[in-house]
Amino acid sequence: MNIRLSLFFFFIGSLLVSAQEPASKDTFDITMSSMQFPHHYKKWGFQVSAGLSMVKPPKDLLENAIQAPLVNFHATFGLPVNFSLEADLLTIIVSNQLALGPTYSFLYKNFGIKAGWDIAFVYGQLKQGGFDNSMRAWIHYPNLSVGYKLKKMAFTLKGEMVIVAKQVTKSGENEVENSTNFINGGTFALYIEQRIHKNKVFVIGIKDNYVKMYWPTWMLFSTFNRYYHIPELNFSWIL
Repeated sequence: MNIRLSLFFFFIGSLLVSAQEPASKDTFDITMSSMQFPHHYKKWGFQVSAGLSMVKPPKDLLENAIQAPLVNFHATFGLPVNFSLEADLLTIIVSNQLALGPTYSFLYKNFGIKAGWDIAFVYGQLKQGGFDNSMRAWIHYPNLSVGYKLKKMAFTLKGEMVIVAKQVTKSGENEVENSTNFINGGTFALYIEQRIHKNKVFVIGIKDNYVKMYWPTWMLFSTFNRYYHIPELNFSWIL
């Protein structure tokens, strides 16, 4: 998928929608309707988004470059004193990751900053086509986000460290890999959130995963001991 072309049509559509809205009666502020922009969601409030991510694994892991769609659900639960609890579910059936962690946000005028620490459980299972493979892992994601907002649009940069606490891969009853406590790399992402209709917000994310072990491709049993840049394009709708 051409990322530049997707962003071009996204911005053109946003401008057309904005032009049709009466500015004098519009009290919308994207702060409380955004998902990625650093802000404190209302106390005890709940927010959720759903979307798809297109991922392109490196060619030396696969004979042909492919794009694998991941289904993504993200949720935020507001807590007191600028804290929130965030959860994230990514799945492609044979690979699944569930992450949960606290965040602390600080907002000053149009600028925001958010720090968090997610702990994720990864489970993969492949028992089709004569395979009997599985993988389990615990991964830590300490992260930091900085953002800038306009009235109907927000821009957020997010960086994460990827620390694998434990990873066990099996073929049948035999352990193929058992690794603990290693820094797997990091991620860097840009998220653009845009009000589309009424209070509904659409999100585009462009993410670079700079990692050795990319959990959705665990079933490839890669023997390469090096880091890869794995691009990811995300589209999500805040419900």
